[in-house]
Amino acid sequence: MKKLITGVLLSACIATTAFAGGKHSDGHRGQGFLPIHKMVRVLDLSDEQKDQLKALKAEMRADRPEKGSQTSLKAQLAALDASDANYEQDLNELANLSAERAKERVLKMADMRVKVQQILTAEQLEKFNAMAEKRAKRHNKKRQDNA
Repeated sequence: MKKLITGVLLSACIATTAFAGGKHSDGHRGQGFLPIHKMVRVLDLSDEQKDQLKALKAEMRADRPEKGSQTSLKAQLAALDASDANYEQDLNELANLSAERAKERVLKMADMRVKVQQILTAEQLEKFNAMAEKRAKRHNKKRQDNA
């Protein structure tokens, strides 16, 4: 009987751990720049603000290129042949393409930040910036731990 109880408890612990540690287990991971569920709770958003932020998030999602529509720069770089006569030119083109994509991402994020600032009150914006700073610190810590 003791073995049965131990086995059941162990199975329950393993299942709980797997569920809790699973990717996207809470349905909100990967929310990125606008974690609306958290903003509603922390910033005490009005219904109008929630609707505006949801529309803004939908706009962001619509502007995002579909997965697989752009060939991966890593794949293109791996496909380059160093012995090819056009290697340097192709490499420069890939570097320029990468820089253009990075610039587009930065400009889009800045535009979204401006739009968020227009939606939030000054007090909410202060809390939002604190959330973003905290998230950036956590992200940087993860990067340092993985390095």
